[in-house]
Amino acid sequence: MKILEQLNRLPLFIDLKRCRRLESAPGSILFPVIWITNRCNLHCRMCNQWKTSPEEAGRELSTREWFNFIDSARRMHAAVIVITGGEPLLREDLFEIIKYIRKNKIACHLCTNGTLLNEVNVRKLKDAGVNSVSVSLDSDLPQVHNKMRGQDCFAVVVNGIKLMRDLAPEVRLGINYVVTRMNFRNLDRMIAFARQLKVDQIKFDRVHTNLMHRGMPLPDSAELLFSAGDLASLKGEVAKLISAASKSRLLTNSRTFLEGIPVLSEASGLNCYAGYISCAVDPYGRVSPCDNFDGQESLRQKTLEEIWRSPSFRGLRAQVHRCANFCWDTTHTELNIRCSGKYLTKELRQIIKEIRYYL
Repeated sequence: MKILEQLNRLPLFIDLKRCRRLESAPGSILFPVIWITNRCNLHCRMCNQWKTSPEEAGRELSTREWFNFIDSARRMHAAVIVITGGEPLLREDLFEIIKYIRKNKIACHLCTNGTLLNEVNVRKLKDAGVNSVSVSLDSDLPQVHNKMRGQDCFAVVVNGIKLMRDLAPEVRLGINYVVTRMNFRNLDRMIAFARQLKVDQIKFDRVHTNLMHRGMPLPDSAELLFSAGDLASLKGEVAKLISAASKSRLLTNSRTFLEGIPVLSEASGLNCYAGYISCAVDPYGRVSPCDNFDGQESLRQKTLEEIWRSPSFRGLRAQVHRCANFCWDTTHTELNIRCSGKYLTKELRQIIKEIRYYL
């Protein structure tokens, strides 16, 4: 039934492909991503968000301002709102915001580092009606995960995953795994570990220096980033991962995406649909096509609809068309793969699985 319901959005999908050709604003934003806070309780090596000052945190959008955004997202036919951070569970009003998303008949996906998935919060997420939750877990080895995340948190995260499974079995549950030089060996082992934890999904995302990781602290980059000399080994590990994933019922990345992980900087050959199928909103209300750009206008001055159709956002879309960054991440690249005529039929089974998972 859900698959049939989503066919109602097919005209919107066709329209956004037309709009990209014309560089005009579609009438919809199907997959908005919101950075509800930059605050974080971990010190991850690939990110600087945990350095957010109290002064910056004090400028975050209020609950009412996020409600106004959700009202606009409903009018613009949003299918899923992705909530990320920072660590979203640091906001006490997170559960109210999720409830309001669901009240507006939009699916909600939450990304969390898992350290705050205690019994109280898990029950609140369940009661709020969150559709799916993904938890950051970067190894089946505690010492590797802890080194990447900057704190001894492996046991807490694994326990949080187990609590989600036990207390909220109806919520789809996944793992987000950031692939770096520190943890790319034995990627296939994570398939077995994910099944042991009884999650529904595991997504692999290669570390990068743009998008969410564009604020990566430079001293840590050599330890995390791949060099040309690593690619043969990385390709072998990804091949083992693809083989293990194909024998599992776990939802994971598209095969097209996984095969592209061992590539450093070649052109992807994909049209980018940032600013057409999706947008990014930072904690202070600035709206941009994706998190690789700084938004020029804020929800505090204009509605989402006004920003989406504004001359300034038209200029940002033009930047998307000219953008030469090599983006290969699970949000933007996977959406671009779904929008590509070349891969649409090839990944049809994957798309159906994703609709069932997220919607």
